[in-house]
Amino acid sequence: MHNVEAILDVLRVKGVERERLLKMAREIREPAWWELGGELPQQLTALIDAEQRAVSITDVTLNVVPGLLQTRAYTRTVMEASGVPEDRIDDHVSIRQVRQGILTKRNPVALRCFIDETALTRPIGGAKVMADQLRQLISTSEEPNITVRVIPLSVGAHAGLSGTFVLFEFGKPRPVVYLEARRSGAFIDEPDDVTFFFDAVERLDDQASSSATSREILQKYLKEYESEAR
Repeated sequence: MHNVEAILDVLRVKGVERERLLKMAREIREPAWWELGGELPQQLTALIDAEQRAVSITDVTLNVVPGLLQTRAYTRTVMEASGVPEDRIDDHVSIRQVRQGILTKRNPVALRCFIDETALTRPIGGAKVMADQLRQLISTSEEPNITVRVIPLSVGAHAGLSGTFVLFEFGKPRPVVYLEARRSGAFIDEPDDVTFFFDAVERLDDQASSSATSREILQKYLKEYESEAR
């Protein structure tokens, strides 16, 4: 119910229509809240649907912190820089925050993130925003369903350099891969094509720092940004 109310607030759904949708949500256990407002782009609704249905998600990110682990301030800075209209930024930020609910629901999704160290060196939003973001990364990486692995600069070339992607695995449906570009995205579900991404994840598993070492790297950058923010 919390997710439904939050998204209805974002979409400014009020009155009789709001009550109708809340009643619908109470009558089903897993409401498809992303379909309720009817105002979200088709690409985004498809992505959210995959997130909601997934058993596990593997996110390979190069330039920024994965969206499911971003703070509000970090997300806002990224969206401002990418050209999201000012009057829509609050909505987009709120929707991303609501999406993060899959990590804390009763049966949370298993999230594994591979983050290129370059994403930690880029001071998005400035030192304070980055310090807050790193604290959140460190905190969430200690949750049993969340794994954060940093791909250190010392590795040089690695299997993720061909581009960011998200691998979704489900209970019975076959896995899919989501590729995102500027204001567009595409899903890949052909088994032979998806296998290529599984292979990339296996190589990254060997190339990335361990979870413990990754936290040490995050702590190092946190101290640097905290020092700059003083």
